[in-house]
Amino acid sequence: MTRDRIVAGLLLVVALLSLAASKAAPFLDDAPLAARAAIVVLGVACGLGGVWLWLRRSPEQR
Repeated sequence: MTRDRIVAGLLLVVALLSLAASKAAPFLDDAPLAARAAIVVLGVACGLGGVWLWLRRSPEQR
């Protein structure tokens, strides 16, 4: 359970950084649309995975 929470925390940090970079970083202004979309999709996937891991019940709690 602790390992899941640590991985979830790391995924949520990656999601936050990627979504913030997609909006705030000036170096992405020159990037192609596909690269910016990939960063946003990565952020959303990490965020959803982090939330799923954080809220998942352990086998002992079932």
